[in-house]
Amino acid sequence: MNNLSPFSIRLPRTIVFGAGKIADLPSFLPENFTTVLLVAGTHTLASGDTSRVRAVLEQSGLKTCLYSGVPSEPPPNAVDAIAEASRVCCVDGIVALGGGSVMDAAKAAASLVNLKGSCNDYFSGKSMIDGTKRIFLAALPTTSGTGAEMTSNAVLSDTATKVKKSLRHPSMTPELALVDPELTFACPSSVTAASGLDALVQAVESYISPRASDMTRTWSRQAVVLICGLLKRCCECPDDAEARAGMAKASMLAGMAFANCGLGAVHGLAHPVGSLLHIPHGVACAVLMMPVFRFNEPVCGGLFCELASAIKADDISSSGFLNKLQSLAESVGTPCDFKSYGLSPEHYPFIIANCRSASMKNNPRFMSDAEAEAILCALS
Repeated sequence: MNNLSPFSIRLPRTIVFGAGKIADLPSFLPENFTTVLLVAGTHTLASGDTSRVRAVLEQSGLKTCLYSGVPSEPPPNAVDAIAEASRVCCVDGIVALGGGSVMDAAKAAASLVNLKGSCNDYFSGKSMIDGTKRIFLAALPTTSGTGAEMTSNAVLSDTATKVKKSLRHPSMTPELALVDPELTFACPSSVTAASGLDALVQAVESYISPRASDMTRTWSRQAVVLICGLLKRCCECPDDAEARAGMAKASMLAGMAFANCGLGAVHGLAHPVGSLLHIPHGVACAVLMMPVFRFNEPVCGGLFCELASAIKADDISSSGFLNKLQSLAESVGTPCDFKSYGLSPEHYPFIIANCRSASMKNNPRFMSDAEAEAILCALS
């Protein structure tokens, strides 16, 4: 009767997927809108995608204001800047076009724009988001990896303390998630690889999550199958429309899954490692993937076997599945450790002190400080 177990699902009100769907964006915005703030990543400005989306909006009669320059690993003051731009332009809503950093900063700004205080007040816990005064947000990902268009949190980083954590509230889920694979075509191979492995980690961690349901595992499983079959091809042939579409769908599905059942210790460790050593999030997850999954294997072996079967691995076993993941990571040029980034024992106390996030608490096997340190030591 496990397939009748109860579950609850929270997702964007509208999810749109498909190549060329960006042309339909205005039809999914409220009819009374007159002005929107387009928050765009630096890369999308260079690729021309920002101009393309802006033209679609303006051809429908909407006035657009543009905000760009959201930094990677956005700090709270980046959220304040977007919120202030929204106020100055008197916008009805925000359209976020970019990777996870852009979407997270825009999600936070949409929730805080009409509230008192700065983003740091909410990041520090001094104030609490109530969700009553947020404005409309549409999220358009330009990478296949973070799944931020599906989630109710925004990952931010304090540049002074190096602390990286989430602002979180149910109202932060975008009203519209529009996933158009064509927006990922300009993504460099290195970013495609790192973001794709981030999506893979999200898919696997949500599959083995203690909070997973049959519904979320259906999404996670399909994401794992797509990524294992298409990531290398997508990196080698960036103009392959079928591979790009498959990876965009996989990222979307993984996001739908983990938004409802959480992640695990890979992400728990990746956040402090990345913020301290300035490692791109996808790379941090990719390096941590194998040691953490092997740590989880004693309690997740049966679930790993299921995924081995789903991807038709040569060896339908737990180790066969993990070996497949390791081969995939190596094939797209993932580093095997953090030595080139300078990870050393002096960093361990900070990482361990700041890894006890919701993701770490959701890991299927408890990881002690000593066990976390052993993983870091092996990667130094």
